[in-house]
Amino acid sequence: MIVTIHQPDFLPWLGFFDRWGKSDLYVVLDDVQFIRRGWHHRDKIKTQNKIKWLTVPVQKRGRYHQAIKEVKIDHQENWSQKHLKTIQMAYKKAPNFDFVFGKLSEIYNREYNLLIEFNMDLLRLCSKMLDIDTPLVFASDFNVKSTGGQKLVDLVQSVGGKEYLTGTGSRDYLDEELFKKVGISVRWQEFEHPVYKQLYGSFEHRLSVLDFLMMRDGDNSAIA
Repeated sequence: MIVTIHQPDFLPWLGFFDRWGKSDLYVVLDDVQFIRRGWHHRDKIKTQNKIKWLTVPVQKRGRYHQAIKEVKIDHQENWSQKHLKTIQMAYKKAPNFDFVFGKLSEIYNREYNLLIEFNMDLLRLCSKMLDIDTPLVFASDFNVKSTGGQKLVDLVQSVGGKEYLTGTGSRDYLDEELFKKVGISVRWQEFEHPVYKQLYGSFEHRLSVLDFLMMRDGDNSAIA
């Protein structure tokens, strides 16, 4: 069984979904520390004027060591409607705008307390649109106390995995020997970013998956 492990980021890039789709199981890494300037609550889209960050405001004060699963959304500002307005202005001329924006709005108009609940609903929606049916489990359900690379090994073992699929970004720090010692092989993701038609000028790599979904002129009939 091929296992991938990744944090539940906010509307992440296509490379993440490529790994999810090529795995037999996705372990949602929800019990590690929230990174304040990371990708857990923000990502980039393309607008008429520039690349723009969409950021979900979260409660950070006095919560430096909080785990991803504990992060609460800060509702002091009307961020959800601002997001929707920004997305609408950026993609209203995109071929798949009506469908994607409609589904996205359903999620944005729900009430969420925890960031992970919001992110997971978005991830499930995007995976459906990309025809990914790989199941997922949450790391926190396995109560693995180790950290770093050993935590990844222990999680793969906990779910009965024999192969760990990881991104090339971890080449500098991932210790493959930890996996080999317990009979788990490490497989490095081979992902070539597709170049597709975008709005507003030259092609931009590594945007939020939202850009690809908006620009894809495909059949959405199978998505409820």
